[in-house]
Amino acid sequence: MSIQLAESKDVIRCCYKITDTDVECLFKLVEVNRPISAEELASIMKLSKTTVENSLKKLIELGLVVRNKDGEEGKRIGRPKYLYSVISNIESKIKQDLTNCANRILSTASS
Repeated sequence: MSIQLAESKDVIRCCYKITDTDVECLFKLVEVNRPISAEELASIMKLSKTTVENSLKKLIELGLVVRNKDGEEGKRIGRPKYLYSVISNIESKIKQDLTNCANRILSTASS
């Protein structure tokens, strides 16, 4: 992720209405740059799996993260394992969303 976006943590948190943990999960997914399980992400971030899963759910709802079944899944019995990754055009989506957010704030302030 570009340095400019990394420095925009507070702006991202405000415009998407997400927590610091949600932003950290997003940045960590960008940093690892590969599909990753919630368990592995929780381990890397030293957070509980439930905390990470809640953040991932919010990020999916915002269209920033995608969830796919693990390709090795056919060899297992039980619940499917999911892998999470950021969308391919993450930087351009965030920039566009932040621009839209700023425009809404400016239009409200000038009213």
